[in-house]
Amino acid sequence: MHRAQDGWLARVRVPGGRLDACQLRALARAAALGSGLVEVTSRANVQLRGLPADAGARLHGILGDAGLLPSVAHDRVRNVLASPLAGRHPRACAAIDDLVAALDRGLCADPTLAELSGRFLFAVDDGSALALEPPADVALIARGEDSFALALAGEETTAVLRRYEAVDAALAAARAFLCERRRRGEEAWRIGELPAGAASVALALGSAVVGPLGICGDERHKPGVLAQRDGGFALTALAPLGRLDGEDLPALARLAPEIRLGVGRTLTVLDVSPREAPRLAGALAALGLELRADSGWTGLSACAGLGRCPRARLDVRTAAARRARRRRPRAPAEHWAACERRCGERAGQEVAIAPLPAGERIAVRIAGREHEAATLEAALAMLEAD
Repeated sequence: MHRAQDGWLARVRVPGGRLDACQLRALARAAALGSGLVEVTSRANVQLRGLPADAGARLHGILGDAGLLPSVAHDRVRNVLASPLAGRHPRACAAIDDLVAALDRGLCADPTLAELSGRFLFAVDDGSALALEPPADVALIARGEDSFALALAGEETTAVLRRYEAVDAALAAARAFLCERRRRGEEAWRIGELPAGAASVALALGSAVVGPLGICGDERHKPGVLAQRDGGFALTALAPLGRLDGEDLPALARLAPEIRLGVGRTLTVLDVSPREAPRLAGALAALGLELRADSGWTGLSACAGLGRCPRARLDVRTAAARRARRRRPRAPAEHWAACERRCGERAGQEVAIAPLPAGERIAVRIAGREHEAATLEAALAMLEAD
């Protein structure tokens, strides 16, 4: 657990973003140990907030019984993104659930891989490109039902893998990174932090880097109803600023046998019949979730903010809520940070707001250009005028 202003925080890794009904109820019990607040992270994991300092043992028991803590030694490194629609998207070309599960098992079975940092990221994409943003250190990308490409730190390689080879190749890439890091005497946490890191790891695997990974189509997974390629429907709802009330998790468990978390802080229910879709959409909306693709909440994020982080200097969550009511549809992704560390801000963020390191002024980035504002009100006005 980590210390925060509102108590202790626990991050629960959810490989592939999959949570079944039993695990949702377990998370509700775990959240009740603290403030009851549950957050969906930008890596499709879960955070529990406001925990007492002595909650560790009880938390361990609850999560362990639900299968959410298979290896304490590897817990920090079980960061595995996956396409939320898991082979059902119209652009998808392969089922991936078995690969995600095998990757997690293989990761936990190798003591060496416990040396990876908590920032090292795996991804398994079904061909839809929904698991390719943010770029993973090691990504398996379906090119067909039995064919996968390997990408390293956003760089495609020459490796062409059969399904039965894919997981072993991904784990071998992680080991090669650790070996290369030791050889150089570096302390890099991610492949991209090593000079020519992707090329070095690819060479160790007997392949080569061919260039930046091209992402076709709109890789953002939006709220709403989507027709699956198999004839069913997927319902996706967005949790505003990634926040859920722990008391709502049992209600989610009653609505569906499983939900899928996404990097856009979304929750997806798969294989919904046309008859059930309207009822389910209404039930999700009643929980405070957003199902409109043109919602101002889409693409809007903020850090923990005042009252939940000791470094926070701005009430960014209140400001972001006001901003959500005014953002236009299809606005670029936007992040509000409460201190100069800019936690949660992605590389290349087009729109970003954060206090400057010294003084009381606020940095406002719009379309990549930096401006300054004296107050949050001024920053909001600047964004609305753009």
